Amino acid sequence: MPAKKTLNSTTEDNTSIAHSEIGIDESVEDESSIETDDIDNDDELTDSETEESSEEDIGKKINQLRLAKGYSQRKLAKLSGLTNTSISSIERNKVSPAVNTLKAILGVLGSDLTTFFSDEWKEPKARVIVTPKDLLELSEPNSRVSLKQVYNCSATRNLGFLIETYQPNSSTEERIAHEGEEIGTVIEGKIIIRINETTYLLNEGDSYVIDTNQPHTFINPTDSVSRIVSAHTPMTY
Repeated sequence: MPAKKTLNSTTEDNTSIAHSEIGIDESVEDESSIETDDIDNDDELTDSETEESSEEDIGKKINQLRLAKGYSQRKLAKLSGLTNTSISSIERNKVSPAVNTLKAILGVLGSDLTTFFSDEWKEPKARVIVTPKDLLELSEPNSRVSLKQVYNCSATRNLGFLIETYQPNSSTEERIAHEGEEIGTVIEGKIIIRINETTYLLNEGDSYVIDTNQPHTFINPTDSVSRIVSAHTPMTY
């Protein structure tokens, strides 16, 4: 689900909920507020480079490299010194990154400008079958909430899908808010969803449909493992 955030806490102490690398900032940033240093500077792409970049579809390629590394947009933003909104806008081709910005992103993703724009670039072939070993774990290694993304290397997919496992008394980030919508089903255990100041208890077999622009938190209030399967848009987050 778009960017849920995880931590080790109990529901008795919700005030201890902390930010994780999977979610996005609590306040949804307006794209017009993106730092100009992230997008425009003296090293901005020339007209010919911009035209070539458009043809190459920079955003799609960055998205593919990021997912291949198993990074969330939040993690890539942190490692490259940018904002979540900047990475999201670049991946959706809403803005063109400056050369230095693109270099920073590619450095984190293990690539460089030469390879990125060369004939060596080959778009991964989309899978039909995604096996357990192909799932991308978006949570940090020490997290008690596992968010496994079903990624088939498709660059045109608009729908994201997560297999989520919540250890006893664990939670996502408090008051996550991000673009899109989400639908999910509890396949094991119980889950509390807090949307703004309202809470909903879901038992095994219950489903939910939420507008993810509304601040929300997912909590496992029990002493047993809980599991969810969820679909979300956009796929890029």
